[in-house]
Amino acid sequence: MKSTARRRNSRSLDLLLLILAVATGVNGLQNVSVDIPEAVAVGSTVNLTCRYDLQGDVLYAVKWYKGKDEFYRYLPKEMPPISTFGDFKHKIIESRSDAHKVTLVDVTSDLDGKYKCEVTNDLPNFHTLQTSKYMHVAHLPVGGPEVLVEKQRYAVGEIVKANCTTPSGNPPANITWTVNGHLLNSTILKNIQAENDNFSSTYALLEYEITQDSYRNGRVQITCHANVFQLYKRDASIHIDEEKPRLASVLGTRDSPQTKAGAVKNKIAQSLIVMLVVNSIQQVLR
Repeated sequence: MKSTARRRNSRSLDLLLLILAVATGVNGLQNVSVDIPEAVAVGSTVNLTCRYDLQGDVLYAVKWYKGKDEFYRYLPKEMPPISTFGDFKHKIIESRSDAHKVTLVDVTSDLDGKYKCEVTNDLPNFHTLQTSKYMHVAHLPVGGPEVLVEKQRYAVGEIVKANCTTPSGNPPANITWTVNGHLLNSTILKNIQAENDNFSSTYALLEYEITQDSYRNGRVQITCHANVFQLYKRDASIHIDEEKPRLASVLGTRDSPQTKAGAVKNKIAQSLIVMLVVNSIQQVLR
């Protein structure tokens, strides 16, 4: 009887310890995180890194997924420990991949998507944690933006109408404007994206009123800034000169006395010639 009671007490203690272990999270594995770039350019090489703390436990497996599809598995107890699946077989450099890192080469647009790292520790805990992050794959524009304005000179109070065009890419470039280095938050800003075969160009329109404070040494610098994530940053600037009123149109012309006398003589001579011509015609008609 005593032996049976002891066994029951032992089982109860084991069950209690198991419940406490589950409740307090005593599993060793913790702090799983991924280091995946937000965006990469087509054709580049990228490292997907999975960090974790086993807290003294033994690693059972590390698995990588794109969406729901597993493409990489690391099992330290198997030889070889690395297995690759699907189209990723041709993209993974196994010699540069391990229990924490997967290296992808010659990235293509179809690799755009959500990546998940799943880590499992070995018995007795056999606990699994996972985390994920989205990675964009971008076709970057070739060349920089171009800025055009209606004319080269503007007077105070006039409206500058400018447009900026970027080469096509996927995703399309974002455009911001600065005037003399100051970012514009004007409501008269408009971006239009023209799509062609999944590639888009951005056309940005700007209307900006020239004020007296706009000019710096008689000039205004308008700059179009184009960017795609942190992968592509290009600028294009144009300078506008100040249109000033001509003094002649405001003050009129000022002639010297000699000039005025000469003008009077010319008018008298022209009048005499006209009179002589008229008299000659009248005599002929008689």
